[in-house]
Amino acid sequence: MPKRLNPHSSISSREAASAFYIDFEGFQDKAPTLLGLLTNDDFKQVVFDRVLETAADAKNLEIVDLKLQIKELVDRCRKESRFLVAYSQHELHTINEFAEIDISDVYRDARMIAKKWKAKCHPGTTKCKGLKDYLKFIEFPRGAHLGERKVTSRIRAVRNMLLSRGHYSKLTPCVKRGWTNLLSHNEIDCKGMQALVLRAANELEECAPQ
Repeated sequence: MPKRLNPHSSISSREAASAFYIDFEGFQDKAPTLLGLLTNDDFKQVVFDRVLETAADAKNLEIVDLKLQIKELVDRCRKESRFLVAYSQHELHTINEFAEIDISDVYRDARMIAKKWKAKCHPGTTKCKGLKDYLKFIEFPRGAHLGERKVTSRIRAVRNMLLSRGHYSKLTPCVKRGWTNLLSHNEIDCKGMQALVLRAANELEECAPQ
């Protein structure tokens, strides 16, 4: 029996160019703290956690309602025939659980797309384990200062200090820098994911049998 293709791994170059690229940051098994959203060259971030209100305000970010934000985004996808693209199935499950919206029809998984592209168009090359590896493979710049697996600790540090000190202006320079780096990390992941999916979609079409 032929292997069934996951629909989340399929996207055309036209669809990739018009897609919304999203990346949540937050704690495991909890509602996301913030969202990075990239459309073409327009990048924005919104914060869901009201504890972070002054930290958001310091970076000119809005505090919004998770369900309303996602509903508005998904409605646009369906109305404008666009896809929501994220790396792995995490955002798909998070939206289903915390926004209570099934987005399977408009969701595309950048990890599955990249994996298929690598196997078909670049067989035998170095294996990529995560987004960072794929971005390195396509030579997309990602600052070393962003570190690895520090997202949760950075959010926790900002959140805990805001709870104890009350305002962003009272946070230590180290914690403020962590918040800045977290937002930079989120932005680079969105932009890098877009670059990866655009390249993969274009090359998969070139590699397709005529």
